[in-house]
Amino acid sequence: MELQDKVCVITGAARGVGKSTAIKFSKSGATLVIVDILQNDLKTVEELIHDLGGECLAITADLSKSADIEEAVRQTLVQYSQIDILVNNAGIVGPTKKVWEIEETDWDKIFAINLKSVFIFCKLIVPSMIEHRGGKIINLASIAGKEGNDNLAAYSASKAGVQCFSRVLAKEVAPYGIRVNSIAPALIKTDMAGDMPKEQVEFLLQKIPMGRMGEPDEVAELILFLASDRSSFITGQCFNITGGRGDY
Repeated sequence: MELQDKVCVITGAARGVGKSTAIKFSKSGATLVIVDILQNDLKTVEELIHDLGGECLAITADLSKSADIEEAVRQTLVQYSQIDILVNNAGIVGPTKKVWEIEETDWDKIFAINLKSVFIFCKLIVPSMIEHRGGKIINLASIAGKEGNDNLAAYSASKAGVQCFSRVLAKEVAPYGIRVNSIAPALIKTDMAGDMPKEQVEFLLQKIPMGRMGEPDEVAELILFLASDRSSFITGQCFNITGGRGDY
């Protein structure tokens, strides 16, 4: 129960890594606020956590809209007064296209969800963490943000931004007892991967020496470690979880 009485906000919690993280956090004693645009799936996760005996508030929000993020943070602080842990997990891949084929609207949407939402959540929540002299923030980047994946320029660039943003924020908030880290997964067995063209999935699998996709629960275990006091002297880092795939 290493997260006992900790208030944790997890974005993109309706499926995949976010869902696995929410369940793992709940079993570790956390009070959860789960945020996603997928209302029905989010409700299912909320009910599952309640069935496990956990405390959970589900908030439906479009993370491409700053107003929705502001309202989610407002509801959380009204309900629980403070936020101890923030997991910025929400993200989209977008269309698989060459750079010259990408529509500007697709580029903007990918950056809005993958990078701008991370900034807005941190901007709104960090002041509360500073007031309480502590907190942990874990942002989901991607190995694509380090190496760059063919036909995924917007996704790769936005995830590179998450990694760099996390390093900067970690330096700025370290004096207040707040730790910020990011995680760079390779291909994970989620709905996001299922939405990608088969050829793209096979191409990315060839890059993984272990020869398989990662499991959402494997990523959630690393997130739990970074959210706990077991990682008390770790901040400003980006951790690969890739089955051996490196960034060269």
